[in-house]
Amino acid sequence: MTGNISYLTDYEPFDGGYVSFGQGGCKITGKGTIKTGKVEFENVYFVKDYKYNLFSVSQICDNKNSILFTDSECIVLGQNFKLSDDANVLLRTPRQHNMYSIDLNNIVPHKDLTCLVVKASAEECMQWNRRL
Repeated sequence: MTGNISYLTDYEPFDGGYVSFGQGGCKITGKGTIKTGKVEFENVYFVKDYKYNLFSVSQICDNKNSILFTDSECIVLGQNFKLSDDANVLLRTPRQHNMYSIDLNNIVPHKDLTCLVVKASAEECMQWNRRL
């Protein structure tokens, strides 16, 4: 989602309903493609007066990219990126229904791993995902 139409190529008007943020919301009036160097994002919604550029993790992963989040940055990795081994993988969960959910019943702790998650059912997680 972006509020700056000049970022979008292949722009086309689109009735995408409304998006809520803060204390209000705005109408989605179009969509297009954002191309920045090595990355391209299709179907990016245009929301007039939206002051940020917002991409979903799923949208990036749908392009077959991987994402690494640290305490200071977000790194979008190329499509050919592969982990050399699983030595540093502390937790892995599959993507299902366009969402990553952790089943607390199937977590096997690894060393001093502390995992803080909401104890919600899969259906409750889906409801929250739809609201976001």
